[in-house]
Amino acid sequence: MANSVFIVLLVYIGLIVVVDQVAPRDVRMDMYAAVAPIVAAALCTYRQAILIAAVDFLAMATLHGAEPDDPQALNTIATVFGNLLLAGAAITLARLLYERDKLLTRLRVTGEAAQRALLRQLPLRSRGVVVDGLYVSSQRDALVGGDIYEVLETPYGTRVLIGDVQGKGLRTLGAGAAVLTAFREAAFYRPSLESAVDAMESGLWRYARSAADESEGADERFVTALVFGVEEDTWMPDGTSVPIVFVDCGHVAPLLIHGDGRITELAPPDEAGLPLGLGQLVERPRAVQRVAVPAEARVFACTDGVTEARGADGAFYPLADRLSGWAELPTSELLARLRADLEAHAGGRLQDDAAALVMERAAADSAPDGDRRVSG
Repeated sequence: MANSVFIVLLVYIGLIVVVDQVAPRDVRMDMYAAVAPIVAAALCTYRQAILIAAVDFLAMATLHGAEPDDPQALNTIATVFGNLLLAGAAITLARLLYERDKLLTRLRVTGEAAQRALLRQLPLRSRGVVVDGLYVSSQRDALVGGDIYEVLETPYGTRVLIGDVQGKGLRTLGAGAAVLTAFREAAFYRPSLESAVDAMESGLWRYARSAADESEGADERFVTALVFGVEEDTWMPDGTSVPIVFVDCGHVAPLLIHGDGRITELAPPDEAGLPLGLGQLVERPRAVQRVAVPAEARVFACTDGVTEARGADGAFYPLADRLSGWAELPTSELLARLRADLEAHAGGRLQDDAAALVMERAAADSAPDGDRRVSG
């Protein structure tokens, strides 16, 4: 775009010069030429803006300065000096915009690096599981928001987390980072899923205390979460099912996508556990659900940014119906369809952060070059 504007402005200055030459002497076009440097400062590159300002000044100085017999010499001096001031102002503005753009670029690169350190890029692969997914932040230009996820290969098998921090956008990063850090640590040193969840709750509690001590009580949040455990060593090579355990901390229930198009819910116990941050309200621990997942089925988990996305008519997103129609698609294509359809349903602008994970059994005989292995 900058190159096109640059060419248009050069042509514009040329036309001003031609019109100024053929028009009566009392018709002055320099005021119209002064528009070019200002436009260049806003829309062109820094070097192009300098060139436009120089061309404009030289053109006007040549037209109105090389007239020694001009009876209105004062007007001539004012015209040349005025164009000089405008050229200088345009160059100064262009420099300020150039420095601003460089600063924004540095901030964007730094922000992206920090956000990628918080949430690693999908898909992620462990010894027996591949997890792919999508993530859409409700905050413009942000890569992450109030939803979190992680996949880890540990001595106790693969552990998978998906969570949703109360609130949305970048304001939730502190609580989300606290839960993620606790999960990453506990996954390697807590043999049971229940104890790992307890460690996550403790991590969130410590963060809340720290925020309160810094007079940031507004950042005290609860987190809904699903924590999965898959022990690959228990699989049989010709097994028809995969044993999975999971703990529901007040989260949206996970679904099973069967190859024949059926969508079933992995129902939590009768009383689902409370969100992280609220566990102290009850004495009994959160229950662990053990299920046998058909080997050809995929586990789908998402945050309420998906299930509660509203259309123009106020209707919630029909997730199960959509997944049923895409059940035969490969995971990457299913997720692409889901993202496009979700954004279309919400009119192109989601009101809440949205995340979804699809967990499936990895092929035992191959690991494509593009797959990322999970740290373990």
